[in-house]
Amino acid sequence: MRLLQSIHENDPSTGGPEDDAADTLDGFGEGAFCETTRRVVLISPFPAAVRSLVMALTIRCYDVLVFHHENDPILPALQSDLVIVDRTRSVADESLKPVAFAQNALLLVHASNDTAVGEGNRFVWPGPLRSALAKIEELASRNDSSPAPASAGQWLRHKDVVMDLKRITVHKAGSKIELTRTEFDLFKMLLANGGGVLTRQEMMTQLWGDGYFGGSNSVDVHIKSLRHKLGDDPKRPEYIATVRGIGYRIAD
Repeated sequence: MRLLQSIHENDPSTGGPEDDAADTLDGFGEGAFCETTRRVVLISPFPAAVRSLVMALTIRCYDVLVFHHENDPILPALQSDLVIVDRTRSVADESLKPVAFAQNALLLVHASNDTAVGEGNRFVWPGPLRSALAKIEELASRNDSSPAPASAGQWLRHKDVVMDLKRITVHKAGSKIELTRTEFDLFKMLLANGGGVLTRQEMMTQLWGDGYFGGSNSVDVHIKSLRHKLGDDPKRPEYIATVRGIGYRIAD
């Protein structure tokens, strides 16, 4: 991860909006203070191609974090107002695929891939810098009008795992993990418990109610399956730790 200001490569194929970057200085004189900022994550395997965009965003008081790959394990854990993904050199079928770990994302696409699919959350790049900034401002400001509790309550995160409570999905390092509803609910209660220990009886009650008469090994079976799907080693757990004789908790 690095800020694009430190990048000095030149890419003659980009051709486009870089000459307009100075126009973004309007109203932002040298030494001007940023009273408020928004965070933007920009992912591009060819960072020189988006240098002008990052420069313009930085001038306009955005905190810009640049990554090279969408599968970087830290991405699902980052809080941001907008994720921008450079798909300008992807084939048509790949360029408009949703960003797995981000609900609010903007795709930069090549003109030849600009179809009706994903309309509203894409921008042809290279393109007019002012139009790109306006689009980014529109999307990034959506968080400003969202109620904080609802936004904060939609996601549960632990290391590189992100649980979307609204869509009922789990992603690890950007890749979707297929869980059964019981596995999802089990993982959810562990994540929501903030590292505290849950007894097997507490877990059975929350999952199946007071009237459940099955053995506590039912929980163990689901935990084993959940660990397998997460790629978690019970001897050196990264996600689910066993508390012997009691139950389970989220690992440190």
